[in-house]
Amino acid sequence: MRSLRILQPSQMELSEVEEPKLLENHAKVKMEYCGICGSDLTAYTGKNPTVRYPIEGIGHEGVGVITEIGENDRNLKVGDYVALEPYIPCLKCHSCAEERYNNCTDIRVAGVHTDGMMSDYVVFPIHLLHKFPDNLSPLEASLIEPLTIGLHAMTRARVSEGEYCVITGAGPIGLLAALGVKSKGATPILIDIVDDRLKLAQECGIEHVFNSTSGDVPEYLHKVTGNLPHAMIECTGSPAILEIMHDYVRNGGRIALVGWPKGPVTINTIRCIQKELDILPSRNSNKQFPIAASLIAEGKIPVDKIITKVVNVEDAEAVILDMIANNKNYMKVVVKM
Repeated sequence: MRSLRILQPSQMELSEVEEPKLLENHAKVKMEYCGICGSDLTAYTGKNPTVRYPIEGIGHEGVGVITEIGENDRNLKVGDYVALEPYIPCLKCHSCAEERYNNCTDIRVAGVHTDGMMSDYVVFPIHLLHKFPDNLSPLEASLIEPLTIGLHAMTRARVSEGEYCVITGAGPIGLLAALGVKSKGATPILIDIVDDRLKLAQECGIEHVFNSTSGDVPEYLHKVTGNLPHAMIECTGSPAILEIMHDYVRNGGRIALVGWPKGPVTINTIRCIQKELDILPSRNSNKQFPIAASLIAEGKIPVDKIITKVVNVEDAEAVILDMIANNKNYMKVVVKM
């Protein structure tokens, strides 16, 4: 079978490898689509410190069809289309005992610490396979995993109906987080420096967007909310934003941190204390796959606007290189196996 591998930074190849054999409590899945994440780009460039090389089959936003499976309590069977939850917990540590599986002390993420999903076949734990509604195509379902990241951040920030939530970064995760906030009955406010991304967000139904290079962000937030937002979802990892994020929410506000900075950053602890802010790191996602699938199936996520391009696996390296060089030209790229 084919597998898209990263042997070491900047060295990718589409290889013929041995097809995996079925394991106990696992299913064999024929992969159909897998989205390209920003972490795949940094894995290629060698700038992702969490990656273990070589990577056998990059990618963790996968969708496929079950070809082999044993008896199971999930009512899954051969022929079922499933989205694969890529966060593989140990099921032994204190976090797993608390059902915070995304925060497992020995977590393995597919395509990062262990084999990923851009292979013709994968063998994957049954409890991490999620059948999605019949009215969802496999291509549409490829957005389930990235949507869960935004939904988990929204959960961490405790966004409630009727509230305002500012989202910094209008890339795939930020846009999906904004759409998740809107689906909750809250009002998203999306901040970015790329006009094309903000325009796309408006086309997707996000009313309040603002280019932070065009004026004062807190002033704009006051104008929209009459005060400041109740919550914030930070998706950029930008040191400049993290230094002033306390100015983006009201006293007692909640800030979920999703974006990964490239190194240590400065946070104004004094202002965070003075405003008694809740600073809430948000890692991966937990128990969000069924919710994400339902939102897409209900038409609340405009998939056709968010997926910029679909490419065959043979062309994946070329598009990854172009995404690295011209990232602003893309929202979400999906690889067809």
